[in-house]
Amino acid sequence: MLCLGVGAAYAQDDVPVYSSTGKPVRDGKVAGRKQKGFDASRLIFGGGFGFGFGNVTNINIAPAVGYRISDRFSAGIGMGYQYVRVKNYYPVFDASYNTVYRPFTANVYSPSLWTRYILWNNVFAHIEYEHNFMSFKEYYNNYTVSNDILTRNVNYSAPSILVGGGIRQPISDRVSIIFQGLYDILQDKNSPYRGTIAFRFGILAGF
Repeated sequence: MLCLGVGAAYAQDDVPVYSSTGKPVRDGKVAGRKQKGFDASRLIFGGGFGFGFGNVTNINIAPAVGYRISDRFSAGIGMGYQYVRVKNYYPVFDASYNTVYRPFTANVYSPSLWTRYILWNNVFAHIEYEHNFMSFKEYYNNYTVSNDILTRNVNYSAPSILVGGGIRQPISDRVSIIFQGLYDILQDKNSPYRGTIAFRFGILAGF
């Protein structure tokens, strides 16, 4: 399973400049004086479009906003939408009692909380709690009602804790490209990340 995404971000005019090593040129001090309180230059904005194909098809859109609490540590929130499809998920019987298979197809809405910590230069660790609210169509047989394949709409929710890391590459004074791989350690039976690693590629301003 492979998930890749691209995104667009808008930066603020006073987001810090990065050196060729990817480290911020300034460390929170302005004219020799340490900043106190909220600093708008530490805001992080980004968003992306992701996709993955295989036995599991996954298409997602995931905007995010955050804040650099320190030069290494940042945290924020996100809101994602995913379309998930799993081939041959439901084994059912047709009117002739032959086994046929129907797909699992779901729409998933996923608010999240995330944190990142820069380990070394442009390498960072990432932890994200995501709660997935999904709706999908279920296929089943009930011969007391009909010999046909029946369907019903189902709603579920599934928690995910995505753990992993990534690499960032500054492309301008204000914007960085990031690539990361994440694994859901909870592996809930209804998780859209069950049995796979999510690879994400995006663009962020301020990180």
